[in-house]
Amino acid sequence: MGTRVGRALGVIAGLIGMLSLAAGQWAVRDEFPTGKERGVLYEPFTKAQWEASNFAAPQDIQNWQALRYGMFIHFGVTSRANRDLSWGSIPQRYAPDTPSIMANGAPRTEEWTTWPLDMKLEKFDAKEWAATAKRAGFKYVVVTTKHHEGFHMWDTAHSEFRITRTPFGRDYLKELVEACRAEGLKIGFYFAQREWYHPDYQPVDLNKVEMNGVHWTLKPGETSPLGPRHARYQAYLREVVRELCTKYGKIDIWWWDALSWDGMFTAEMWDSERMTRMIRELQPGIVINNRASLPGDFDTPEGRLGAYQDWRPWESCIPLSDAWSFTGAPAHSFDHLVKLLAGAACGDGNLLLSWGPHWDGAFDGGQKQQLFEIGDWLAQNGESIYGTRGGPWRPGEWGGATRRGATAYLHLFRRPVGDLVLPALPGRRVVGARMLASGEAVAFRQEGETLRLTVPGAGEVQGSLVVALTMDAPLDGLPTH
Repeated sequence: MGTRVGRALGVIAGLIGMLSLAAGQWAVRDEFPTGKERGVLYEPFTKAQWEASNFAAPQDIQNWQALRYGMFIHFGVTSRANRDLSWGSIPQRYAPDTPSIMANGAPRTEEWTTWPLDMKLEKFDAKEWAATAKRAGFKYVVVTTKHHEGFHMWDTAHSEFRITRTPFGRDYLKELVEACRAEGLKIGFYFAQREWYHPDYQPVDLNKVEMNGVHWTLKPGETSPLGPRHARYQAYLREVVRELCTKYGKIDIWWWDALSWDGMFTAEMWDSERMTRMIRELQPGIVINNRASLPGDFDTPEGRLGAYQDWRPWESCIPLSDAWSFTGAPAHSFDHLVKLLAGAACGDGNLLLSWGPHWDGAFDGGQKQQLFEIGDWLAQNGESIYGTRGGPWRPGEWGGATRRGATAYLHLFRRPVGDLVLPALPGRRVVGARMLASGEAVAFRQEGETLRLTVPGAGEVQGSLVVALTMDAPLDGLPTH
């Protein structure tokens, strides 16, 4: 992931307004309705490139979309610093000779390489983590298996830099996967292709390229940026990915993290087509994100919500507090988090909310309680999130909408001054309206091209007020308004 995300996250500026252009990665091609205007972090593909790649079956993608809410666990050897994983342990992110670009075979001597000696996880309880995720309303969990610093959070046969060679000594990943399955949660694996520890990692040979910060251009006469040792790193990559896909049972999601920023990384570096096809063969039904310089099955805006997009799935990954992993900062407010979750669903996307435990493995008590508040809200309003699609009204200053069958769910992020006025849906009439949480009736009038709703109650909205509108016919296939 990137560096620490500020607590304000734009002070929800892109949330109620709504769904602003998002940082993160989008895979786009010319035929798409939109994409390139969303900022620098998009990766363009031709139609031929897109169609030559590999994708999950449409039903598998729809099943993942229906989950809507995932827990992202950021934990690793650099959690000892109470800063973001990996990035928090290096002094210069973008200098050309930093390990974020290439290890160049030089052994790592930084202090963080000694921290496995202090990794005891005395308070780690996989069952508690999984039960917390279930109680908080999450439907899937994505676990960091290896972050950029190269430490393996499972009992791998392909490196000594692993958790089973620490005082903790157990297979953290195995325990967590089993606990999540016992709670009925879907499982995803995060795996960073970039690598600061492996001596053969050489996706960019500094003798072949000119560097400009994180970006590179080939020198005259060169055809590939790869260094002479990188083929051995690719062989290692195939083996550890195969191990993860065969050692832990059914895996539902694969989460790469070599975000291509104006060509910083390429599919050649990870042998991505071969790798992703291998993952799909070993794990039928899995969905794979777009951070391997291939289109993938879904887009990954980072640090804020994505824009409304119903023609291709997306998932916003956002921290629970001020960073992806634990720093000691409190979780964001209930109001902020509910608006993120509802905003993602209204934009037809998923929310992957990240947290990390204390260095001893304890789940922070304050953060846990904040997640439980979201779980309580979902217990009353989850019908408007899980299994829905965005629309039929596009997000606006008033909030946004989700839909399922003949029901539309209006998420109100602020209380209307007077009636809420929306355009009527063509060929559909409202036959009933109620507050989803309380069941209280909502007065409505549909006249010509206008729908008016009188929302009961008073005061500031905390999170989202949900109005359920029952229509006289299903809403599938309608254009968004």
